Amino acid sequence: MKTTLLFSLIFLFFSCEKKVKIPFKSKIIEKHIVFDNTISSKIIKDLNTIKEYQNDGDDEKSSFKLDRNYYKFETNFKLYADGTLWKLNQSIYHSFKYSDFGLEKIKINYKTIGINFSIKFSPSHEKIIDCGDTLEIEKVYAKEKLIFVKHKRNDHRICIYEYR
Repeated sequence: MKTTLLFSLIFLFFSCEKKVKIPFKSKIIEKHIVFDNTISSKIIKDLNTIKEYQNDGDDEKSSFKLDRNYYKFETNFKLYADGTLWKLNQSIYHSFKYSDFGLEKIKINYKTIGINFSIKFSPSHEKIIDCGDTLEIEKVYAKEKLIFVKHKRNDHRICIYEYR
């Protein structure tokens, strides 16, 4: 019994992933809405040409891969340092029909999008507050400075946050 408990504890200790801490001076600079792997891998014409994520600062974001998953950008929110909206880029795709994948285009009211728009870290930097919704951080990619949150969405889209 004691041996089993000891091996279980050792297994738990070594199998736990080290949680990446986000530096407290960090700010969220962008929010990306991307199609998940199931959709992206179907609508990207040549998966062999897709590279790992690179932050090139370009407004027109390219598809990318990360951990063997493919992501295609749909909407990108650039933020001021205080987390308010600076610029919005929405990709319009004519190469596929959204309805073929059971999707609807995201409708954005451009007249009111900036009102009450704010994205920031919680005081502990363990969650993200996105326009009043508190989202738990699922995974942090420190090299790429990307944050994946636990999703409440079920529309084959993922919100990815970029920090600096």
